[in-house]
Amino acid sequence: MVDIDPAHRDLVAGSLGDGLLPMHRRPDVVDRIRRIFLAGRIPGIVCAPKAPVPEGWMWIGVSFPLREDGVRVRSAVALPCAGICGVHSPWEVMDRIAPGAFPAADELLALAALGRDHGIAVGLFGSAALQALTGLPYMEPRSDVDAVVVARSSAGLRSFHAALAGFATRYNRKYDVEVATPGGLGVKLTELVSDVTAVAGRGIDGVRLVDRYRVLDEIDTLPPLFPVP
Repeated sequence: MVDIDPAHRDLVAGSLGDGLLPMHRRPDVVDRIRRIFLAGRIPGIVCAPKAPVPEGWMWIGVSFPLREDGVRVRSAVALPCAGICGVHSPWEVMDRIAPGAFPAADELLALAALGRDHGIAVGLFGSAALQALTGLPYMEPRSDVDAVVVARSSAGLRSFHAALAGFATRYNRKYDVEVATPGGLGVKLTELVSDVTAVAGRGIDGVRLVDRYRVLDEIDTLPPLFPVP
């Protein structure tokens, strides 16, 4: 996620309506999200290009803590790279959470601790990350938690995946976990610990099939994330 420079927030606000889903392009929705955006510190989310842009520009998504017709209100806008004044990785977002800061804060901290127990660093994106970064009510009681993890052991990934099942039952929540691979792609944890040969690797430029065994071998060659006791 990225912070938008105050000097560029009016530019982004003026483009939000055009980037909405067609079902949300109503004057009342556009007016509401512009007011929310200008009143708060809602960040942008780096996303895949939606259309060609001039050199030195990029596309960001902007997600709002509200739903219309049961669907999260989101927009996508083009922004000059000079309009970015800060960057937050999923792991930095997790590190910002203080105990009791919001209803699910302790649960998310427990998820990070579960990862460390298996040698895995857990980061956040999606509604959990936006809640942690802004303090706005993005997470709902039954919101899924979107997480991204870095691992240095295929065995650690498998043990974390097994432990996550009990953790999900304990908190009555679904955890959608993606593994950030050494090659820079994201692969669903459930796919990486399965018995399939090829898995879908997701990147900013699209999706492609990659060899599961090769990815696991690459993970196993890296040094541990945390000190070995």
